[in-house]
Amino acid sequence: MTDTRTRLLKGAVWIALGSMIANGIGFLNTIIMARLLVPEDFGLVAICAAVMAILLSLAEMPLSETLVRHDAPTEEHFNTVFSMSFARGLIVGGAVAALSYPVALLYGDMRLQNILLVMAGSFVFAGLANPKLALFERELVFHQVVLMKVGEKLFGTIVAITLALVFRSYWALVLGAVASDVARIVLSYVFYPFRPRLTFSKYREILSFSIWITLGTWIQAMNWRANPLLFGAVLPTNILGQYSFGNRITNVVIAQLNQPLQRTFFPAFSRVKNDRQKLVSAYKRVQGVACLWIFPFGFGLAVVAHDLVALVLGEKWMPAVPVIQIQAIILALQATVAIQPIAMATGDTRHLFFRDLRAFFIRWPLILLGMYLGSASYYGMLIGALIGGAVAVVINIIWNMTLVTQIAGIRLREQLQLALTPAIAVAFMALVVWLTGSMWEKPPSVPLEAVRLVSLITIGGTAYVAAVAALWQFNGRKAGPELEMAQLLKALFTKASKFRRTS
Repeated sequence: MTDTRTRLLKGAVWIALGSMIANGIGFLNTIIMARLLVPEDFGLVAICAAVMAILLSLAEMPLSETLVRHDAPTEEHFNTVFSMSFARGLIVGGAVAALSYPVALLYGDMRLQNILLVMAGSFVFAGLANPKLALFERELVFHQVVLMKVGEKLFGTIVAITLALVFRSYWALVLGAVASDVARIVLSYVFYPFRPRLTFSKYREILSFSIWITLGTWIQAMNWRANPLLFGAVLPTNILGQYSFGNRITNVVIAQLNQPLQRTFFPAFSRVKNDRQKLVSAYKRVQGVACLWIFPFGFGLAVVAHDLVALVLGEKWMPAVPVIQIQAIILALQATVAIQPIAMATGDTRHLFFRDLRAFFIRWPLILLGMYLGSASYYGMLIGALIGGAVAVVINIIWNMTLVTQIAGIRLREQLQLALTPAIAVAFMALVVWLTGSMWEKPPSVPLEAVRLVSLITIGGTAYVAAVAALWQFNGRKAGPELEMAQLLKALFTKASKFRRTS
C-alpha cells in the first residue's frame, strides 16, 4: 500500500504540473478565440460537437479502462482494443458524414455540413489511438501521459490561433481541435512504440466488462451532451455561442483540473479492489483531496467571473457570465463524489448504468421546467435551463453517495464530512472577496483593473488556505485530506524546484 500511495502521489504531482500548463494553454486559447471570433462562431461549432458526442456515445466503450483493470493483459488484448477502437472510428465517422447534410437542413445553416464532414474525418483518424498507453495508468506512471496532453494542447492552440488571426473564421475552432487530435495520436506512438494488428479475438472478454458502461454512456450523452442541440433548436445562435463559450471557460479551469485527478482514482482503486478496508481508506483519502483541490477553483471562478470577462473580453461576452458562474459551481459540486472510478474498479458497472438512467429522468424534466419558467425571453430560457440542471446535479450527488455506500460501505455522513471543510473555507473565501471587491471601486484604466483582479484572486486564495488551516487546527490536526494535500503541494514544489535547477 505504501508503494501504491507513493506512486499515486507522484502521479498526482505530474498531473498537477501538467494540468497547470495545459489549462494555461487552453485558457489562453479560449480567450484569444473569444477576442478574434464572435459568439455565432462558437454556437455553430457547439451544435456540431454535440452531434459528434451523441453519435460517438452509441459506439463508446471503455476500452482502455478494461486494460487498466485486467489482471494480466496480453498482446491479443491490446490488438483487440486497437481493432475495436479503429472500427468504432470508421462507424462513427461514417455516421457523422451521412448525417451532415440532414443536420444542416434541420438547423437551416449549410455551414454545419462542412464542419461535420471535417469532424468525421478527424474521428476516423482518432480511432488509431495507441492502446499501450493504458500501461502507464496501470503502473500509476503519468508523466508521459501528461507530456502528451500538454503537447497536443500546445499544437492545437498554435494552429487555432494562427487560423483565427488570418481568417477570423469558425474554422479556427474546428481545425484547432482536429490538430489536437492528430498530435495526440502521433505522440501516443512516440511515447510508447507499438505495431498493432487487426484482430477481435478478445472482444467477448472486453465486452463482458464494458457492456453496462457502454449502455450508461449512451444515456450520459443524451443527458449531458444534448444541451447544444436543444438550445440550438430554440435559441438564436449568438445566445448558444454565449453558452458554448461559458462551458469552454469552466471546462478549462475546472473540469480539466478534476478529470486528470480522477484518472488516478480508477487505477488506485483497482489495485485494492479486493481489500474492502484499503478500498474505503483509499476512497476517503483521495475524495477528500479532490474536494480541497476543486472547490476553490470552482467557487472562486464564480466569484470573479464578472470582473474576469469584463476585463479580458469586453461587453460582447458579458451574457456568458451567469453561464460561467452556474457551470463552475456545478462542476465543483460534482467533485464531491467519485462513483465512476470506484464502481468500475470493483466491477459494479451495472450500478453506473442505472445511475445514468436515473440522472436522465431527473435532469431533463428540471431543465425543461426551467426553460418554461424563463420563457419570457431567450436569455431567460437559457438561465432557467442551467438552474434546472444545477438542481438536478444536487439531487443526483446525494443519490450517487448512496451508491458509494452500497459499493464500499462508506456512510453518507462520512462522505458529506469530506466536503465540509472545503465548503466552509470557500464560503469564507467568497465573503472576503466580495467584501474586498465592494470596497474597491472599479479602476479607470485596464492595467489597474488587471491589478485589482489579480489582487482579488490572491486575497481569495489566501483566505481559503487560511480557513482550511484554521479548521484543521480546530479539529485537532488529525491526519486526513488536509495533510495529504499539504504533502502533495510539497512534492509539487520540490519537483518544480528540481526542474528549475536542471533547466
